[in-house]
Amino acid sequence: MIDVYSFIALAVAFLAYALLVLGLVKLFHQRQINRRLQQTHSAQSTATGREPLQVPQEGGWHALLISMSKLSVPEGDWQNSQLRLKFIRAGFRGPTAAQTYFAIKTILTLILPSLLALLIAFWSPVTPYPRLALYAVSLAGVGYYLPDIYLRWMTGRRSDEMRDTLPDLIDLLVICTEAGLGMDGAINRVSLEIARSSKILAEEFNLAALEIRAGSGRSTALKNLALRINLEDLDGLVSMLVQADRFGTSVAESLRIQSEVMRMKRMQRAEEIAAKVPVKMLIPLIFFIFPALLSVLIGPAVIQISAMFSK
Repeated sequence: MIDVYSFIALAVAFLAYALLVLGLVKLFHQRQINRRLQQTHSAQSTATGREPLQVPQEGGWHALLISMSKLSVPEGDWQNSQLRLKFIRAGFRGPTAAQTYFAIKTILTLILPSLLALLIAFWSPVTPYPRLALYAVSLAGVGYYLPDIYLRWMTGRRSDEMRDTLPDLIDLLVICTEAGLGMDGAINRVSLEIARSSKILAEEFNLAALEIRAGSGRSTALKNLALRINLEDLDGLVSMLVQADRFGTSVAESLRIQSEVMRMKRMQRAEEIAAKVPVKMLIPLIFFIFPALLSVLIGPAVIQISAMFSK
């Protein structure tokens, strides 16, 4: 008689592999449709004497990602969602970033727990089924939240790099404005020069320069820049630039003050990290270094005392 837990494990495994097969079937079906469209347009172009229309060919992996990601895509307006903003802040801006993210979520949530359940069932059949189900559910939860953790880690890494390079960028802005360049030209020039120190910050300011060049207002482009980067220091810089542009104050003097404030904050962050080092050293000192020192210092005396009492 088949136990209920083994039946549930087999059902989950069958569902995971059925979803994988469904994705492959949709992949081959989409490729067949693209091939037929290409043949139809080629025949029409031959009859009319025009150049054949190039039908966009989606790669196999792209169609498979779309099929697998449909199980995890949330409902709502994607263009204005917070998740899309997280992708932008983490640096994932490709056309298939969302499909890849949700496809990885689906794979880690469904396929990996089912594989684990099958491997444990075949290699260790004596494992209790409640424990097997607990392992599968725990791995599914870890697989579901693992892409979120990686996304948060990438966002933090980019933010730290941009925060350390931002005072140097402001110094370059001061030099460009004092040399006679306007703010638009200074942003464009700085986006090219700062690439040696931080490619991420150079890319963000290059996007802001392209927005200004495309006809967007300077205030709008700077606010979008602050929204993409999400740094407190940059928010203050953008607010200062917007106010200087609105009221006509000296931009170079404001930038110099802002640069000094940011360097002071960076020094304070370094001092704070240095002040936390003794507290963080307590655990290795207590559990690793002190026992070794005590064993070296007291060990010979303990051996001599024990030998003396044994006589």
